[in-house]
Amino acid sequence: MKALIIVLLVISCTRKFADYDLIRKVDFNKEVYERPTTMMQVVPVGGKKDTLNACFNQWLFFSNSEKEKNQAIPMLVRSLCPGHDYLLRSEMVETWGTALIFSRSCVSVDTTCADLRKK
Repeated sequence: MKALIIVLLVISCTRKFADYDLIRKVDFNKEVYERPTTMMQVVPVGGKKDTLNACFNQWLFFSNSEKEKNQAIPMLVRSLCPGHDYLLRSEMVETWGTALIFSRSCVSVDTTCADLRKK
């Protein structure tokens, strides 16, 4: 029983989910997200989906994996669906885990590619 309590104190993990119905890739900021307003309707591109995962590691205090992950998220979002400007129904999952001297932060984004409807 004591060993279980010690293990629980030494190892911790969190997971955070976020859903975005519409993202304009060039100006996405998860901290101050505002749904873009467009004059034309945004439509999915033939059901094309894209997924991207990235992880950042930290040993002791030599780096900050959480900070690196947060700085990389806008670049990761821009990398999704090359050739398309919008993302529909995006789901972002952020995980963070630590085990005494090692921490790992990961982000996974799953989305549907979209563009403005042509007249």
